[in-house]
Amino acid sequence: MAFFTLPPKQSKALPIVNPETGQDTIPLPTTHFKHGAPNPQTKKSAKTQATLAQDLWFPPPPVETPPAFDAHEQYARGFDVYAPTFVPAALKQINEYAGTVIDTFPKTHIDYLQYISGILPTSLLPALPRPQFADNLSSEAPHLSPQCYEKYFRSLIEVELAYQRKENASYSLYGHTGILKFNDPNEPTVTITVPGLRENTPNVQVDDEVQLRQLRFDYGGHFESSFFPWTGYIYNARVSAVVRATETLVLRVAGITYHTAEVVTPTMIPPWPTEFVVKFNIQFFVPMVRYTPMMDVLPHITQSLDLAEQVLKNDFDALDSFIDEVTHNGSAGPKANELATTNVYWNQSMLFPTEADCISQTHVVNWLEHYDSTRFDESLNYEQRIAVDSVLCQNYGTMPYLISGPPGTGKTKTMIEIALQLVRNVPNCAHILVCAPSEPAADTLADRLSKSMSRNELLRLNRPTRDSREVLSNLLPYCYMQNDVFALPPFAQLMSYRIIVTSCRDASMLMYARLTNSDLHTVTSTLHQQIHPTLPPTSKSRLHWGALLIDEAAQAMEPEALIPLHVVSPPLKGPEPLFTPLVIMAGDEQQLNPRTSCPSTPLQESLFARLFKRPVYANHPLARRLAKDAQPPQQQYQLHPDLLPILRPPFTNLIRNYRSHPAILAMPSKLFYFDTLVAEADRHERNRLKSWSGWRGRRWPILYHDNPSPDDLEAPSPESPSSTATTGGWFNVGEAHLACQYALSLFRSGLVKQSEICIMSPFKAQVRLIRSLIRSEQYGMMWEVNVGPTEAFQGLEHGVVILCVTRSRKRFVERDRGLGWGILPGGVRQESQAGGGIRNQLNVALTRAKFGLIILGSREVMMEHEKQEGEEEEDDDDSKDVEKNKGPPTSKTGGEKGTEWAQIIAFCERNGCIADSNQVSSKSSTSAQNNSRNNNGEGQLTKWETNLLSTGRDREHSMSSDASGSGASVTGSGSASGTMEWSDVDEF
Repeated sequence: MAFFTLPPKQSKALPIVNPETGQDTIPLPTTHFKHGAPNPQTKKSAKTQATLAQDLWFPPPPVETPPAFDAHEQYARGFDVYAPTFVPAALKQINEYAGTVIDTFPKTHIDYLQYISGILPTSLLPALPRPQFADNLSSEAPHLSPQCYEKYFRSLIEVELAYQRKENASYSLYGHTGILKFNDPNEPTVTITVPGLRENTPNVQVDDEVQLRQLRFDYGGHFESSFFPWTGYIYNARVSAVVRATETLVLRVAGITYHTAEVVTPTMIPPWPTEFVVKFNIQFFVPMVRYTPMMDVLPHITQSLDLAEQVLKNDFDALDSFIDEVTHNGSAGPKANELATTNVYWNQSMLFPTEADCISQTHVVNWLEHYDSTRFDESLNYEQRIAVDSVLCQNYGTMPYLISGPPGTGKTKTMIEIALQLVRNVPNCAHILVCAPSEPAADTLADRLSKSMSRNELLRLNRPTRDSREVLSNLLPYCYMQNDVFALPPFAQLMSYRIIVTSCRDASMLMYARLTNSDLHTVTSTLHQQIHPTLPPTSKSRLHWGALLIDEAAQAMEPEALIPLHVVSPPLKGPEPLFTPLVIMAGDEQQLNPRTSCPSTPLQESLFARLFKRPVYANHPLARRLAKDAQPPQQQYQLHPDLLPILRPPFTNLIRNYRSHPAILAMPSKLFYFDTLVAEADRHERNRLKSWSGWRGRRWPILYHDNPSPDDLEAPSPESPSSTATTGGWFNVGEAHLACQYALSLFRSGLVKQSEICIMSPFKAQVRLIRSLIRSEQYGMMWEVNVGPTEAFQGLEHGVVILCVTRSRKRFVERDRGLGWGILPGGVRQESQAGGGIRNQLNVALTRAKFGLIILGSREVMMEHEKQEGEEEEDDDDSKDVEKNKGPPTSKTGGEKGTEWAQIIAFCERNGCIADSNQVSSKSSTSAQNNSRNNNGEGQLTKWETNLLSTGRDREHSMSSDASGSGASVTGSGSASGTMEWSDVDEF
C-alpha cells in the first residue's frame, strides 16, 4: 500500500511551479515524531519496539510549537487530489476495440415458466400490467404522488443505473495480473486480486459478469502497445467465488484455451503446465438482476394506485346518482360489480396513509391487559409489549405499523415475537413473509426463529446464485437445495411453510413464480367457479399470505421494499379478505440509509423513513418528538381522558437501550432521538472499564482526544497502479498510531479482550493503514482487534470503540461532504434533503460502544461551524419568533443549533472527558466551558446530565437524613461541573 503527499517528488527536468506565486519549489507538509524521524536502516529488537510503543502512548507536541502545516495551504494549488490515476491511453483504447465476444452463461438459473406450468394453469393467471416509461429521464425526477408513482421511481432507478455504471467504470483495472488455471479443461478459471473488494468497492457477488481482455506482453514483460496489443477475444466471465478477506475473485471463463490465451508455443511439449500468469484489462458490469425486480414490480403498484383513484372518482359520481335516484324513486337499486374497498385501497393505504386509514380511540384502555396471550419471550419490556399487542389487536387501522428502534433497543427481538404470535395465535394468519434488505440481516431473523420453529414450518429462501458458505451452518437445514444449489421448493412444500424468511431482493422469486396473493387467489377463485358453476361466489376470500414483516426497513430503497409488499397485497378484484394482510416494519431512520451510487438521490430515503414523515405518524401526539418530555416513559402510552378521542398510534417508539453506558448514550439520544432514550444496560457490564487509567474528568467511559496530525489522500496501491478508482480516501498517520496506542493500552490493562476492541474510520485508506499497524510487531500483532469502515458496523456492537475522524485540515472538507465522505456533517442548513447520510453514519459510529468510547479528531475541523451557528443565537427577538413559527423541528439534531460535533465536544469539555495530552489552552477551554454552562444555560445539557444535576442537588439536602443512599458525595453547588463519577452514574 502506498501513500503520497502531493507532489510526491520534484522532477529535475520539469520543475513544478506554483501558478499563483511563480515559485518552482512547493513546500510539503511534514510529519513530526516524538523522538525524531525513524531511521529505516536501524533494525530494532522486539523489546525496543515494545518500549517505543509504550513510550508513544501520549505523543503531545510542545504547547509552544507551531503547527507543522498551514491549515489553509495544505496542498499544492493546481493539483486535483480527487483526480483518478493516470492510465496510458494505449491501455484504455483497447477497451474500445471490437472483438470476438465469448459469453460465460450463469451456472444457476430458475426457469420460472417451467416452474409455473408445473403447478398452476397458466391460462388462469391474470395478465401482467404494462410498464409506464418516463418521457424524459433526468436527474430531476417527477414529484412523488400516486398519480406518477411509477414514473417517479423508474426515472430515479435509471439515474441510479447511470451513476452505478460510472462508478463501476472507475473500478476498471488495466494491465492487471491474473492467474489462469486449466485444472478443469471444461471450465478454466482466472484468479484476480481486486483492490477495495473487502469494502464492497466494487460490490461483486457470485455469478456477476466481469469482462476480460487479455493483453500481449513480450518475453521481457513489456506491453506490446504498437502492434496487436491484445488477443482480440472479449471474455464475459462469471464470478465463481468471492474471498473478501484477501480481496480475491475467482472467475469462470468460457472459451479460453491454451491457444486463444497464447500461453503455449510450438516448441512446448505436452503435458503443458496448468497455471499461467497473464495480464488483462478488467471491467465490472452493473448486474441488472439487482434492479430488474424493482422495475418489474412498479407496474403492479401503479395498477392498484390507478384503480384506487378511479374507484374514488366513481364513488363520488355514484353518490350523486344514488341521491338523484332516491330523490326521484324513493329508493335505489343494488349496485352491480362492486369492488371490495379494502382490496382496492390497500396499496394506497400502505404507501400514502392518511388519518382516514386510522381508527379512533374513544376510551382509555390498558393495553397490556386488553390482549391476553402467552408470550414466547417473557423478557419483553413495556414498549416492546405495546408493539406486539397493538399488532395482534389490529385496532390501529389499515396502514403499516412502524416500530422505531434506535440502537440496542431490541427491535429485531420485537419482530420475532410478532412473527411467532401471528402464526401461532392469530386466526386466519397461517403464513407470513419475513424480509430484510440484506442477507446477513435475513439470516439473523431466520436464526432466531429457528429456535421456535421446526424445519417443516420455517424456510430460509435464498437465490440460486448465493454461495452456501455464506449461510450459517445451523441454518442450512432450513434452506432448500438441489444439486448443492439453492432453489425454490416444490409447490406443495412451499405452500406448507408457516414462515418464509428471505431478503427483499430475493422475494422477487415468489413474484416471478406467480405465488403472490393476487395470483393465487385469481387461480383459486376461477377454478372454483369453473368446477362449481352453480354455486354462488364466496363472500370472503382466504388469502395465503397474512402478513409482511420487514426488519431493518430503513436500509431498503422504496422500490426494493415494494417487491415483498406486492407478494402479500390482496387481489384488486374480489370479495373482502377474511383476514386483511398486515405490514409491520422495524428500523431506525436515523442510522444508515439505503446505499446508492448517486451521492444525492431520493432513493436514499427508505419507505420506512418516508412514512414516518407522513402527518399521520409525524404529528401524532405520541410521536417521539412530541412525547420526549413524558416521565416516566410509560406515560407515553397512558392517555389522559381529556385527550380523547384520539387516533390510535400506528407506531411504537422503543426507548430502552440495553447496550451502552449512559454517558455514551447521552449525546446520541439528544442529537438524534429528542432525548428520549433510557440507558438500561447491565450495570456490571457497562462498568467493566471503571479502573482503566485513561479516563479523565468525571471518569465516565467517554474520551475525546484532539489530534491535529496532518491528513493526506491515498495514492493507488502498487499492486494495482493502473486502476482508475479515485483511491481509498483520506488517511492520517498520526491518528492511526494514536488509535493503535489506545487499543494496546486497553488490551494490556487486562480489562478487555482484543475481540472486544473496535477501531473504525469512515475512510478505507485509514482502515487499511490501521490494519497494517495494529497487526505489526510494534503494536503486539493484535489480529483480533476489529478494524473496519463505519458503515460495516451497522447492526453490530463492541465493548470499546475507537472512532477515528481522520480529517484534520479544512480544505476539501466541503468536497468530501458533496461526495458523502467522512463523518463531518455541515451546519443545520447544509443538511441534505435526500437523507442526511453523513449524520446517519455519525450516529452509527457513536452508538456501537458498550462500555468505552474514544474519539480521535481535530477540534479545529470538527468545530468548524460552531461560530456561524453561535452567531445565529444572537439574532433579535423577531428572528427568534420567525424560527418558532416554522413548526416542529425536523432535523436530526432535534432542533438544536450548532453541528453535532460541536455539541459532543462541548459535552466532553464540561465533564472533563478530554485527553490530557492535547488539552486546549486554558483560555479556549474556559471560554468554551463558560459558553456551554453559562451562556447556553442548563437547556443545552442532555436530559441525562439534567437528571444527574437535579438528583445531585436533592442529595445535597437529604444526604444527612437518607441512610439508604449509595454513599456517593456531590461537591460544590451541584452544577454540571461537579465531581459525580461512576458511583453516581450507576444510579441513573
